[in-house]
Amino acid sequence: MSDAIVEYRKRREFRTQQQSLTEAQRDTARLAKLRYRSGVTTYLEILDAERQLFTAELGLAQAQRDELLAVVQLYKALGGGWQP
Repeated sequence: MSDAIVEYRKRREFRTQQQSLTEAQRDTARLAKLRYRSGVTTYLEILDAERQLFTAELGLAQAQRDELLAVVQLYKALGGGWQP
């Protein structure tokens, strides 16, 4: 049971970090668009920022999935409805 708790905490912490990364990438994409509209940079910077945002969003979705799977494992470890 303690392994399941540790796994859940680890997954939750990783998801939180991935969420912060995604928010930072979202800000980067927003700033890239502002810079492009101001004529400071090329459209390539927007495309790169959006690609990085997409990668971060995929990582966040996977982290959320892993966190939910850890909750299921914790539930199972506590005897939640599964028959051996």
